Amino acid sequence: MRPAVSQLGSDVALDAGGATEFDSYAPSSLGDNDIGEQLILRQKEKVERFTFAADSLVMWTDNAAHASAGELDDVFWGVRVAADWQPVIAGGLMAPVGISQSWYRYDELDALDFETFDVNGGLAYLAPQLGNVMFFAQYQFERVTQYGDELMNSHSVRAGAQHLLLLNRRNSIQSALYADVDVDNDVDALKRNEYIGSVAWRFKLTRKVETVLSYRYTYFDYAEVDRQDHLHLVDLSVVYTPFKWLQVYASAAYGLNQSSLDVYDYEAGTLGGGIGLRLRF
Repeated sequence: MRPAVSQLGSDVALDAGGATEFDSYAPSSLGDNDIGEQLILRQKEKVERFTFAADSLVMWTDNAAHASAGELDDVFWGVRVAADWQPVIAGGLMAPVGISQSWYRYDELDALDFETFDVNGGLAYLAPQLGNVMFFAQYQFERVTQYGDELMNSHSVRAGAQHLLLLNRRNSIQSALYADVDVDNDVDALKRNEYIGSVAWRFKLTRKVETVLSYRYTYFDYAEVDRQDHLHLVDLSVVYTPFKWLQVYASAAYGLNQSSLDVYDYEAGTLGGGIGLRLRF
């Protein structure tokens, strides 16, 4: 069972192409009340299409096994490395591809240790005529193992849309709506379709420090068993970016799963922090 905690990387690893830096807006002035805040549009000197990422986190959780009763707390450590390439085909049409490997290790409940390997690729289109909404469709392969032994292999198709709304120089809201449909899963009990909606509010305290408050809802519809789940995840993070390639964050999250089968109902809280490296070429 995946930990109920958000990480630095987004579930949908697509760049919405919006301006998110402080200097996307002109400096504040006494005339802002009359003419409003001024968004600066400028040509990028270099388009960065390749990204390498490495993240590490340490979290405490009060319900490590996502149990409906007899909850056990534990500390877990996670590491993720990933590479993404986002070439442009024409205009706003892109063909992003990515690969990642993650490892999770628990302090006491080592039976919960696992690893994941992901490969994805597809198409994305940035629609300026619709307020820069990003539409995407992609294939995803996921392999879950425990100390190298296979636990699950799944093939799925993910499609949806995401949008970045700049409110002013300090505030932005990012939202996404998408579906992830299992095409094949070698563990019948885990074959399912997921329907996800998320929203995140970012507030910049300074150029290098921001807070992120996010909510994600996921509806799980299992294909081979009579089970439907509603998962709610709320996360509050403080992110420090001392350099454009480095992020350090602290996070607190709460997850609530409501299932049609009572045995899968659970609540889980997590608290901790992490560090992330981003290199763009």
